[in-house]
Amino acid sequence: MAVFQPTAIVGNGRVLVTLGHSAELMAFFYPRCDHAQNVREGLTGIYLDGFGFSWLFGHEWQRQQRYLSGEAAVLTELTSPLLGLGISVCDFVSPDEPVLFRQWQVRSLDGKPKRLRLLHYFELTLGGHEWQQAVQVITLPHPTPRPAVVQWRGNFWFGVSSDLPFQQWQCGKALPNAHNHPKPDMLDGWLNGQTLEIGKVAFAVGWQISIPPFGSVERTMVIAFGESKREVIHRLGRNLADSFESHHERHRAEWEEWLKRVKVSFLNSLGKERVKSVLEAALWTMRLTWDKGMGAPVAAPEFDPTFEASGGYGFCWCRDASFVAHAFAQIGLAQKASRFFGWCSRAQSPDGYFHQRYWLDGSLAPAWSEDHDSLQVDETAAVIWAAAQVYRKLREKPSQQVWESIKRALMFLSSHLVAGVHKAGMDLWETFRGHFTYTQAAFAAAFQAGAELSNLMGEQNLAEQCQALAHETKSALLKRFWAKDGFLRGFTPDGHPDPTPDASVLGVIEPFRILDLTKSEELAMAERTMQRVLSHLTKETPEGGLAVWRFSGDGYAWGMASTPATLWLGLSAAALGEATGKRDWWQIAQKCWLAVTHHTTPAGLVAEMFDPFGAGYWAVGHGWSAAWLVLLTERLTEAQRKLSVLR
Repeated sequence: MAVFQPTAIVGNGRVLVTLGHSAELMAFFYPRCDHAQNVREGLTGIYLDGFGFSWLFGHEWQRQQRYLSGEAAVLTELTSPLLGLGISVCDFVSPDEPVLFRQWQVRSLDGKPKRLRLLHYFELTLGGHEWQQAVQVITLPHPTPRPAVVQWRGNFWFGVSSDLPFQQWQCGKALPNAHNHPKPDMLDGWLNGQTLEIGKVAFAVGWQISIPPFGSVERTMVIAFGESKREVIHRLGRNLADSFESHHERHRAEWEEWLKRVKVSFLNSLGKERVKSVLEAALWTMRLTWDKGMGAPVAAPEFDPTFEASGGYGFCWCRDASFVAHAFAQIGLAQKASRFFGWCSRAQSPDGYFHQRYWLDGSLAPAWSEDHDSLQVDETAAVIWAAAQVYRKLREKPSQQVWESIKRALMFLSSHLVAGVHKAGMDLWETFRGHFTYTQAAFAAAFQAGAELSNLMGEQNLAEQCQALAHETKSALLKRFWAKDGFLRGFTPDGHPDPTPDASVLGVIEPFRILDLTKSEELAMAERTMQRVLSHLTKETPEGGLAVWRFSGDGYAWGMASTPATLWLGLSAAALGEATGKRDWWQIAQKCWLAVTHHTTPAGLVAEMFDPFGAGYWAVGHGWSAAWLVLLTERLTEAQRKLSVLR
């Protein structure tokens, strides 16, 4: 299966849908945001009389895509001067059900009448399986009789129908040489009407459309998932009984209500509509990738399920999730964030640490950092650190179950120290083994957080122990990991210094704030660390921004810049700006922000990696990046009262 990067996502916090730049339906994750990836291909094409067939992803189409203001609904607009046609596609997911609404508007642009067939191809992998599927055309009895297509495997059921009845359909084998494969049969504009197929299947549906000169027509499709045929048929009928406009209004109102609960100031102060759209999309990413049924997020919607070019992204890393939980707490959603720690208490290993990554049900995902000397122990530390941030905002004590989980994690971290330094493990980039400045900073932050939480829970002895460990690990960090011009990346497993420039050393400044910037000596260390990152890991971008790479020689994702690293530098520069009042630091923070907001998908989503000199990106809808973009924007917005840092 090839790797296709989506450009937009929609969903409702229980299902997650990814879309391509031509409104391709790329994935539909149900019943959770990580599983299963039920769609292999969902493509639209037209057969225009006098021209022939055209896929909407073809070169004859120009395309734009954006989120509608104030809601996680995506509008894809395509125009073809060659065909004299314009097509708009609006996609959104029901707030309450696993139901996707898709509306096409087809327009004649050249003053000529048009006769065409609008066709949609589906190749589904229900439950994540290619084989042993069944697909059938049935009659949907409600609200009025009309064709629908259902496909099923076990208790995974899919159904699709439309406001105006489909006039063409074809079920067939999704095999290269199959005589009834619907995808090649679409190319002549006609489908053969086959109503049933089993095995490795696919199907296509379509409408015949006549458009007057400069006129337009609309067609709406409803896609529903469920656990039974009856449930899917009921969902289709109920949702087709109301107009697309009424569903859209309910969707818009639900997202507007959610935005009222979000405490950010930047949406009212950003002048440029595109920038506001990017920031809204970051908020949508945080919400949509966080499965509210499970209480934890995926790092990004999966786009590489066969691990052809990466290890996959549709899993929960506790590190990423902790950063998103922290950001939620900062913007007024601490109650939502606190549910993550209940999830952690169920997923935690008996020894108290957290594995590399998980499925959202808490089971161990495919992983490679599982050996005792290659654990990513910073993830365990990040959970404890984030818990303190969230419960401080919440002004509540954690439940006893969560507190016992935190204590187990603290016990594991304390057992994972030798002379105040963490034992060898894997770094946060999942590339190197050793002892790292970032991981050591995470340990110090975790013990400081443990002391705060212990005081909150009335356990003074534990608070004192954690405070002593926080002092010990910070002292070891400053003595062992500091070099003349900044912090080392760390040490190799056998103890040799590793001076490779690495953006993760910024963890001593943000988010863990290990260095006390009110002390001149530690402030000087922070400034030197920043200068080393600036000297070795940054490049100016054409729009005047500043892109940051993870570490020297990083070749991941074809050597693109890192969005988390860029935002990391921006947040650290903001911290130094706040501590010193120097405008230069704020300008660096603003340039990092500028690079990220200018290099998104066409719909405005941030990705984990981006090409600062082109249009490439990798891992779209990256929750960690979205969270830190929101936090950096909020700090820049507050600073704007004194300095003009946002353009």
